[in-house]
Amino acid sequence: MSKARVISLIQMKGGVGKTTCAVNLAAYLAKEHKRKVLLIDFDPQTNSSLSLMSEDRWREWEEQHGTMADVLEVDHKRKSEEGFKLSDCIVPNVVPEIPGLDLIPSHLKLTFLDLDLAARPGRERIFGRKVEKVLHNYDLVLCDCPPNLMTATQNALYASDWYLVPMQPDFLSSIGLSLLQDRLGYLRKSLEFQIRCLGVVFSRVRRHIQFHQETMERLKSDKSFKRLYFFKTLIPENITLGEAPTEAKPINLYDSSAPGAEAFSNLAKEFLSRLEQ
Repeated sequence: MSKARVISLIQMKGGVGKTTCAVNLAAYLAKEHKRKVLLIDFDPQTNSSLSLMSEDRWREWEEQHGTMADVLEVDHKRKSEEGFKLSDCIVPNVVPEIPGLDLIPSHLKLTFLDLDLAARPGRERIFGRKVEKVLHNYDLVLCDCPPNLMTATQNALYASDWYLVPMQPDFLSSIGLSLLQDRLGYLRKSLEFQIRCLGVVFSRVRRHIQFHQETMERLKSDKSFKRLYFFKTLIPENITLGEAPTEAKPINLYDSSAPGAEAFSNLAKEFLSRLEQ
């Protein structure tokens, strides 16, 4: 069986719909396209985790099995001599109605990752070594990264084949895209990352706002981004997308008639088409 392809969802700016994109893209890939998907929450805010499981269930899983904080060895008291097994932390079929969608939840303790691992050689490769043992079980692994390029994100990027950039079509996000491209170029050279950009997904788009339309057109025509692929599918600003996590459900289970649901259905198709090119 071939190994899964690993894709990191990254953005330097928070609040752009990155987690919404990660959760719902994973859900549609598993439900509509029958892909075996592992979603990994690298963000200490745990938004992806709590979008798919209740807080009580998350706490129980954290206590009995572990989270990404354990995988990345933040909490030394919980480490065994051999280190923490990534496979122990996987929540299988995290949403029962979507078989094939697994999750490794996050934990607030990841906030201290950079302090704990500051002096450790090869700290950006911990996840890559561990995830290698489960890649044959999946078609796709999606990594929801925090909005920075610190140690957690570096771990995700080092293990990834591709990165995907969700961004809101506004001024600050466009600055973030330029900065992101610059820093990733540096990391590719200094840390020998082997990774390519799958594309940019515009999210939280308000079609009636002229500025959003102008920003999207400007970025697409910007010479500094000429090598980037901009997904044709746009993810709209939609209140139902924001409500779905309160029920620990992706949008295709919470309200499949919502505008955001159709958008993510289309995004999953375009995403797979890009991977197959």
